[in-house]
Amino acid sequence: MRILKDIMNNKGRGRVPVIKNGKLAGIGARIDVLEKMPRILSKMRAFVPKKLMRTINAIGGYADVAGINAFLTGGFVRDILLGVKNYDLDLVVEGDAILFAKILKEKLGGTLVVHRKFGTATLVKKWPSWLGPSIHPDSEFKIDVAAARKEKYEKPATLPVVRASSLEQDLYRRDFTINAMALKINRSDFGSFADCFGGMRDLEKGVIRILHDKSFLDDPTRIFRAVRFEQRFGFRIEKHTERLIQHAVKQEMFRRMEDQRIREELILILKERHPEKAVYRMKQLHELRFIHPDLILKRSAKRTFREARKCLKWYRVAAVRKRKIDEWLINFLIMIENLDLYQTEEVLEKFIFTNNVAMQIRSYKEQERLVRRRLSQGGKVSPSLVYRFLEPLPQEVTLCIMAKTGSGVARRRIRKFFTEYNGIDLQINGHDIKKEGISPGPRYKEILRKVLYEKLDGKLRTKKDELKYMRKVIASECGNPRKQAP
Repeated sequence: MRILKDIMNNKGRGRVPVIKNGKLAGIGARIDVLEKMPRILSKMRAFVPKKLMRTINAIGGYADVAGINAFLTGGFVRDILLGVKNYDLDLVVEGDAILFAKILKEKLGGTLVVHRKFGTATLVKKWPSWLGPSIHPDSEFKIDVAAARKEKYEKPATLPVVRASSLEQDLYRRDFTINAMALKINRSDFGSFADCFGGMRDLEKGVIRILHDKSFLDDPTRIFRAVRFEQRFGFRIEKHTERLIQHAVKQEMFRRMEDQRIREELILILKERHPEKAVYRMKQLHELRFIHPDLILKRSAKRTFREARKCLKWYRVAAVRKRKIDEWLINFLIMIENLDLYQTEEVLEKFIFTNNVAMQIRSYKEQERLVRRRLSQGGKVSPSLVYRFLEPLPQEVTLCIMAKTGSGVARRRIRKFFTEYNGIDLQINGHDIKKEGISPGPRYKEILRKVLYEKLDGKLRTKKDELKYMRKVIASECGNPRKQAP
């Protein structure tokens, strides 16, 4: 009890007793004592680009003018301490977050998305070049702004009722200790650090720890997040936290919540650099059955996950016509490999995927085996035939087939498709067909497609060759249209 007496006598400056069931359960930090942490500031200077540091300083200045306290929180602070790059800013303000977000929009530009129900807003800007090359051409830089708030879950697994509160209560509502730290950015107190629940200690120990015993019952999606952070950082879920996960799983808490929220957490897991680690951990914790009761990971899944990464890396370098690939979708196709088409439809209906995503998933389930078999067959297969197999498929599906196949012949043909066939264009167009007396319509597409197949097979070299073959196609279908024209 000596520590407790010291705290009560103010010798334990910055610490408060944590009482549970009438007994001392531990020691926490007082939020009203913000400590200067030179170590954090030095890490910020080392890992945060100078222009982003200037932006953070400017935001702190705007907060001073508005008369509010502003803090960086969540993943940004965690990743600074870990030495991990994370450029999206997560701000908590003690005041009107939406009004402050409007000030930031006026000062910094960008597009503002407001969520009045939760008192939050997100400022979205085009990825600035000074942050370095983006992963995708349409990457965005985001600043999330939220009012310090507390949450009350009126029923387990439902969205909370939100009320304005203190920073301490805001940090307490978060998922894990490592995400419950804050860094003040007002100019007078820049760099003051709040760590109420031992987040820095758990970072140093490599531990994922829940903040309170009802956390997984309040929000079961935190179970997915626990696995995601554990596997991303190579941490371990603390024993008591894992027991609480197992209890929530046995209580089937996932069945009490909106499936769309599970879908979003699953997508985040599948976007991780090594998603298979989290997927297999989910299997260990018996979480996969909440996606589908018959979902079983095949033995070959780990190899396919690895091959998919290699194929994606190759695609980004070698493909002649690159587009943004939904990597998570490829990983999802690998994960649900054992489900048949009917079971897959049950998953699509349950999680309400977008029409485009659902179409790609169906395309894989319906076409994968047939296409893989055709591409693997020996003998000569013309470029136009390979093109006919692959061009109608979403590129995510083609890349997944490439990752899955053990056939070197099939892989070579897929590579040819991405590096050669998919980049071949015709020199003629619909105007040339119109000159032959053909009225505009769906037939244009069919005529041009037949000319393209001939060109893919190396039989047409010049525009003159294309025109000659185009006229041959038209004549074979409808004679001489010029003579038939009135």
